[in-house]
Amino acid sequence: MTKASDAHNAVLDQVDRLAERMVSSLADAIAVPSVNPKYPGQDYDKVVGAESDVSALLADLYAEAGAEVSTVTAEARRDNVCGRVPGTGGGRSLLLNGHVDVVPEGSRDKWHGDPFRALVTDDKVIGRGATDMKGGLVAAAYAALALRAAGVDLAGDLLLQGVVGEEVGDHEAGTTAMLEAGFTADAAIVCEPSGQAGTLPAVVPVTPGLLWFSISLTGKTAHSGLRGMTIHPTLEGDALGVNTVDKFWTVYQALRALEDEWARHNRHPLFPPGYFNLLPGVLQANPSGIFVPFFLADRLSVEYCVYHHPDRSNEEVIAEIEARVQDACKSDPWLREHPPVFEWKLLWPPYSLPDDAPLNAVVAGAHAIATGGADPLRAGFMGVCDLTWMNRKGLDGLVYGPGVGYTAHAENEYVEIAQLVQAAKTYALTAIDWCGLTDGA
Repeated sequence: MTKASDAHNAVLDQVDRLAERMVSSLADAIAVPSVNPKYPGQDYDKVVGAESDVSALLADLYAEAGAEVSTVTAEARRDNVCGRVPGTGGGRSLLLNGHVDVVPEGSRDKWHGDPFRALVTDDKVIGRGATDMKGGLVAAAYAALALRAAGVDLAGDLLLQGVVGEEVGDHEAGTTAMLEAGFTADAAIVCEPSGQAGTLPAVVPVTPGLLWFSISLTGKTAHSGLRGMTIHPTLEGDALGVNTVDKFWTVYQALRALEDEWARHNRHPLFPPGYFNLLPGVLQANPSGIFVPFFLADRLSVEYCVYHHPDRSNEEVIAEIEARVQDACKSDPWLREHPPVFEWKLLWPPYSLPDDAPLNAVVAGAHAIATGGADPLRAGFMGVCDLTWMNRKGLDGLVYGPGVGYTAHAENEYVEIAQLVQAAKTYALTAIDWCGLTDGA
């Protein structure tokens, strides 16, 4: 056997030995309610600080793995943590990155128990953050622990990161702050969930673009008994009153038609047909300062979340959306004179790793060794992640991590234990084959 295959076998054995403890560490991490303090609807002062507690938990694991541990704090009480396992020289460096913040628990009465107290079954761990993405963070830490327990000395550096802020795109406080502090590498794996129920993690080299925007409409209030006179142009019409709820359908139908066009024509081999979409996720309409239906609603705002094709720029898609709405409004006399107002709130560019990038083959090979020969699935990412911001700083990578993607942000979120183990094995084997082994070790 070669030195590399000996190291592979030793590390695979150690991950299996550490599996039970890995589940316990994940339960400890879930028990920290590290909701992003900037998530809409949160009381910042009450929530801030828990992200740092998860970073401290990871720091202990990193130190045990032989890493030099550092913290980077771009915003008070929100610590990022990095563990650097120094290589002996001559090898490529690898970064395993993940975020410590989670989204709010949602409807507590829909959970099987306390969302911040992990429920461990024979095959899964249930709790907020299990999939998104404390499972990946813990698996990465245990990959480093397995390497040390197996006595494997890497030639290149292995970096482990837990960062804040990702759930609201606050990369300046998280991943970007870490990279600007010098904690970067030759390639990265973002340990976000890339599997589904009953599958192992997929190799994900591409993410969509994400846009969050609002549209505001202005109408003219009037007594509810006058509605009939306002909606029939042969009567009083707009001169008497304008209900913004009615006017919104012009906007809605225009964007719904665009969504259908994307499903037919914006195809990508790693995304299912219809994935790229425009979601009207929040809608509020009412008479000014009044929340009873006895008036025509003179104001309306709608919040959209958009996932678009990775080969298109945010700017191109923004221009298309605004033009589609503007064209639709030309047919309505009121909207022609009182056009919708757009506010663009979050612009998250897409990311793609070139097919010929060496990391693709290394991670796929590591996955195959860990599974006894099965090639990984390749897929597009369900959401967005910090790969975008890494790329802006000259660092490329891909997503590979444990988790059942459709449970992210949902009640009873869970990760399969088999995926935790598989991810830890793949990370460790990737480190061996990417970073190289010390000569003579």
